[in-house]
Amino acid sequence: MKREKKILILTGESGAGKSSGMRHLEDLGFYCIDNVPPSLVPSLIRLLKDNPEIEKAVLVTDIRNPSFRTTAPSMLKNIKSKHPEVEVWYFTSDKESLIKRFSETRRPHPFERYEPGKNLESLIDEEKEILEPIKALADRVIDTTGMTVHDLKRFLKEIICSGKPRLKVTILSFGFKYGLPPSADNIFDVRFLPNPHFVAELRPKTGMDKEVADYIFRFPEAKETLQLITRFIEFTLPMYEQEGKAYVTYAIGCTGGQHRSVALTELVAEKIAEKFKSFDVFVEHRELNERKKVTAVEDA
Repeated sequence: MKREKKILILTGESGAGKSSGMRHLEDLGFYCIDNVPPSLVPSLIRLLKDNPEIEKAVLVTDIRNPSFRTTAPSMLKNIKSKHPEVEVWYFTSDKESLIKRFSETRRPHPFERYEPGKNLESLIDEEKEILEPIKALADRVIDTTGMTVHDLKRFLKEIICSGKPRLKVTILSFGFKYGLPPSADNIFDVRFLPNPHFVAELRPKTGMDKEVADYIFRFPEAKETLQLITRFIEFTLPMYEQEGKAYVTYAIGCTGGQHRSVALTELVAEKIAEKFKSFDVFVEHRELNERKKVTAVEDA
């Protein structure tokens, strides 16, 4: 039986990881061609299909080509119509990450050739806006925000080997007095809850101690806060997965990151791990220097 060829088109935002992704896919056995003009993509797909020696291939096409802005949308629509088995993967990242990557590599943004007077932030905004119709055509959106090259490699390997990567979810406790956690996608402030710090016998303990948790959850507002945070996470996680996020962090903060945030984080993580067994859920207490994977309780 003849095996179906796997052909991917990689596109997306400058600095979002397409080149690294291509190299990782090459390590996984893909034949890769970089910086393909949009007009050549249909012809290359036909050639790849006719070549019996190539089973897996990647074509990278993006804004580096001057004609990309005007021809890529119609080209991708044509490909999806004539070759529905060809997948389009769109790489994206948040603006802050893109700015950092360009600053670290010291490479110019491709849009500088068109808009030499604009700063980097404006160029990134303009590219994101122009590429929005192309992003809408993608079969898979891969958000590399917060990923290292090693994270991206593991993420792509999971997609290729199993068809669907496991989303990594971190529920993080922290203390506002020590600063906001830069990795957080969402932050919840629970400093309004009764504080065990002012109970002498509880002060030296942490939210991981039963006595502290029992004290906090004696109050109805703490129980309701637990429910609201959990419901918000349950609501947003499937959409993060759909958007191609590999890592999502929800941070819960109190004043010192010792009592209230720790107790809530422990329970929220347990509930999320129980509901989303296909995700990898971690609980992390920043101020206690502790991180562990949460294992869901198996159904009896």
